[in-house]
Amino acid sequence: MTAIQSRLNMLEEPWEQDELLEVRTGKAQAVFGLPQQSAIFKSVRSGPVAVNEFGCQGDEHVFELHGGPDKALLHYCALHYDDWTEELPGSAHCFRTGAFGENLVSRRANERNTCIGDRIAIGSEVIVQVSLPRQPCYKLNHRFQEKNMARLSQESFRTGWFYRILRGGSIQAGDGLSLLERPNPKWTIARVQHYLYLEKENFEVMRELADLPELGNEIKTLLKNRLQLKFENQEQRLVGDGASVVDMWANYRLVHKSRETSSVMSLEFEAVEAKFPDELVQPGTHVRVKLQDRLIRAYSVVSGNRNKFTLGVALDPFSRGGSLFIHDDLLEGTIISISNFATTFPLKKKADRHVLIAGGIGITGLIASAQELHKRNRPYHLHYAVRSLEEVPFEPLLRLLEPHITIYCKSQNNPLDLHTIIRQADSNTHIYCCAGDRLTQDVQDTAKRFGLPDENVHFESFIAQSTGDPFTAELVESKRELEVPAKASLLNILRSAGFDIPSSCEAGNCGTCRVGVHAGRVEHRGTGLLPSEKETAMLSCVSRGIGRIQLNL
Repeated sequence: MTAIQSRLNMLEEPWEQDELLEVRTGKAQAVFGLPQQSAIFKSVRSGPVAVNEFGCQGDEHVFELHGGPDKALLHYCALHYDDWTEELPGSAHCFRTGAFGENLVSRRANERNTCIGDRIAIGSEVIVQVSLPRQPCYKLNHRFQEKNMARLSQESFRTGWFYRILRGGSIQAGDGLSLLERPNPKWTIARVQHYLYLEKENFEVMRELADLPELGNEIKTLLKNRLQLKFENQEQRLVGDGASVVDMWANYRLVHKSRETSSVMSLEFEAVEAKFPDELVQPGTHVRVKLQDRLIRAYSVVSGNRNKFTLGVALDPFSRGGSLFIHDDLLEGTIISISNFATTFPLKKKADRHVLIAGGIGITGLIASAQELHKRNRPYHLHYAVRSLEEVPFEPLLRLLEPHITIYCKSQNNPLDLHTIIRQADSNTHIYCCAGDRLTQDVQDTAKRFGLPDENVHFESFIAQSTGDPFTAELVESKRELEVPAKASLLNILRSAGFDIPSSCEAGNCGTCRVGVHAGRVEHRGTGLLPSEKETAMLSCVSRGIGRIQLNL
């Protein structure tokens, strides 16, 4: 017997008793840079959670078709995550319970041993009935950074399924799941999906399924349309429209590696398959790079396009493995996975004048911006502070920007004078700073001193410094306490505790990982929050609490 067949046999073993491992709920929010919101990111709930005909209290749905009485609760089998991790190692870091947006997690019940119409008791109060298989959509592709994830989920029948509520009450982790009645033993979730997605023209079966009293209306309508030869467009659901198609990761070969300075390495990558448009990199673009031991690091794109581009990486003296591996161990010819281009630090199109301020390796985040402004003949100037005039990376590219660039070196009696630079800015001048913490703070303070609006001053950090003094995070809604050690980020501790916090750059720039702060002092880091937002939120990837803080989680 093959390992695959053995696994299938285990999944097909009948069940009458199971245990509810987790209850999860989530709020609608902007995700993945898509125009639509989603509540796919759901957090673990501790203690009793009220359930009514529309699902768990505190759970949200963005679209009408994502909720309603037939889709009150989504259940997913935790065993599937082991299979996904083995089959898609490139997305292994994404496969943890809750990642499919499920409300209920258990280990025995799954699509191959659970049937349409099953009546199930959860704990001592709630009774639910299996109503529908989940029809996966393109947001799973973004969620798992795999362009075919929705299709793979559908074809493997590992989608999860929905319940309608027959009797409300409260549920919590640890409750028993008891199968009370099975009126349709031959119609497992997986068998229904077989005819939905594979034998789509078996009209005899379609008629039988369409007459199944317990089947939800969404699938009944679909089947009745097919009987009239009206077939739905499944591709749009699985892939999305042009704005929703995901192409998250691609393989690139390191074709050239050279030393720019004693601490900065230039890396030129070329796509293994040159399948992307030859459009130049947009200003303020970064990529994420998968390195050894599942490390993922974000770096600004210096120049090029998606088929061939250049990164600059400085050796961080406090490296957690990323820059150290790149400098010492990454060899020419090596193939690694690199994410899609993400533009998180763009130029403001309506600005009359642009002032670019860089420090050290921060120049990598502004070269493309300067090149774009130079090409468009727009008023700009790039101010670049370095420690030594002999340590200027990407000097040939910078030379092409003359006379719109000035390089400053304090040791050569030519320090960067922010007072003089920012004093000349007017209400339609926009300032962009990519530098270390000290220069970033100086730019922020000087801009305030001259009364520049916050929306005219933009920052991007190139160092993800997430360590610091330990602190305690009290989660107000969950009534839990988490200890955040000195060498761990709040983001990682929250994820380890079951909170599915979204993130993108993980360097404090994009603001995706923000969490609400109820009370307490925060050491804010990164640039992803406006000053007004810092009163009620923090960036969980880099910012840290001071002593004890309370979070709205």
